[in-house]
Amino acid sequence: MSAKSWSDYAYTALIVFCFLMRDGKILLIRRANEPYKGEITIPGGRKKRGEGLREACAREMLEETGYILKDMRFAGILHSCPAKGEIEYVSHYFICRDFEGELRPSEEGELMWADVETSPALPGIHPFYVRLLPHIVSGDLPFDVSMSL
Repeated sequence: MSAKSWSDYAYTALIVFCFLMRDGKILLIRRANEPYKGEITIPGGRKKRGEGLREACAREMLEETGYILKDMRFAGILHSCPAKGEIEYVSHYFICRDFEGELRPSEEGELMWADVETSPALPGIHPFYVRLLPHIVSGDLPFDVSMSL
């Protein structure tokens, strides 16, 4: 296969996110780093080479929140293609209501528990979160969404 034939194909980064929910609350993070620095969303990050999606999600949640996931459910996929750049993102979302440990600060951003119902109106909330939360709340899973920013 020639190098030219690869030019039509995007480099795709795999990302994992988790909706950590308990008692009508959801754990959010105000991102301290790019991408989306300063915006509020759910914790998550990049999958490492050779790592399974669930394994990556559990690792990211432990690193960013201090929580150990005991049970997680696959929620869906979001494909995003930024207007600029060669990288496309395929984000895999999970829901977890069964976790243990102590919430601890993270270099990734400021963690906060928010009311699920009012969270979409928070100043600085990320549009992906606003688009996906109705699927999580209604149980319309798994979702398969494409969005661009």
